Amino acid sequence: MTREPDARATLLLSLASAWMYGDQDTLEKSLNVYGEWNFARVIVENNALFLASEVCFIQSKCRRLLIVCAKGTEPGNIFNWLTDASVASQRFHALGRVHGGFARNLAVMWDVIDRYLGAALRGEDVYEVLPGIESSPRRPVGPRVDGEPAPEAVGKLEALYITGHSLGAAMAVLAAARLFTDGKYGDVRRFLRGVYTFGQPMVGDAAFAARAEELFGDRFFRFVYANDIVPRLPPLSTGHFAHFGKAYRSTGEGWTYEGKVAGQTRTFLVSASVGIFAWLKHQLPIIRWIPLPFSWGDHSPANYVEASEQGTEQPAIFRFRLD
Repeated sequence: MTREPDARATLLLSLASAWMYGDQDTLEKSLNVYGEWNFARVIVENNALFLASEVCFIQSKCRRLLIVCAKGTEPGNIFNWLTDASVASQRFHALGRVHGGFARNLAVMWDVIDRYLGAALRGEDVYEVLPGIESSPRRPVGPRVDGEPAPEAVGKLEALYITGHSLGAAMAVLAAARLFTDGKYGDVRRFLRGVYTFGQPMVGDAAFAARAEELFGDRFFRFVYANDIVPRLPPLSTGHFAHFGKAYRSTGEGWTYEGKVAGQTRTFLVSASVGIFAWLKHQLPIIRWIPLPFSWGDHSPANYVEASEQGTEQPAIFRFRLD
């Protein structure tokens, strides 16, 4: 069966990925327009290892749907940038070699992800999984009164989505790959409905890409806005990396399937300079006509939300796919 991305899922997941960069209250308000959710946000940091990993677990009130959303590179977070720059590859189970910084960033969070996935399978409220961790600044929205027991669960996990923007997108890919390489997660794998990534860099070598495509490529959807430079990174000068999965491109008016995938830039210094100039020329109409192959400005998560909003009924209650 040929799978295509769900438009409402794309919108909701692009919003989650974008508002992961903001505060928890705004993230919750943005998503509660499209349904009622429980939220649990977890941050794991290790300054000595130059790692800062952040994931939000977003669960429908009926507990049948779980979204795992990883946060991308925060402009002011030096540890995120060091993670991105740690390009030296390492083995990732039996799939091939992957970007070492991405793999380590996922590894420091994996025990937490494992616990939340287990809770979702049992039909538990994700907000209650790790008491004591500051995963949310307030109680989840819903019919709940302090001092009273939680509402009775109406179901267990039936649909799982994994998503993220930029670094978060890379973590989403590796999280899905981990689920498909460990026999322990057989029950979770059958509920995976989609891995949706926005502005995702390349994650692994050709061997990893081929094996990941075989395992979950039919459930993997990669979105690229216009000439976003990040999907063409890491540069070729740091080693050979490759994309996989279905790619969709937009310039602001919805998403269109793209058969041809752009390759790596040659060197970071030159490509980054071109990307910065592309952003600057967009601010100056007199030179806006100059064609350039990639841009840092196109990497903004706001672009991905705008493109996902096109053609999607507003407002819409997000309904997950069980087929």
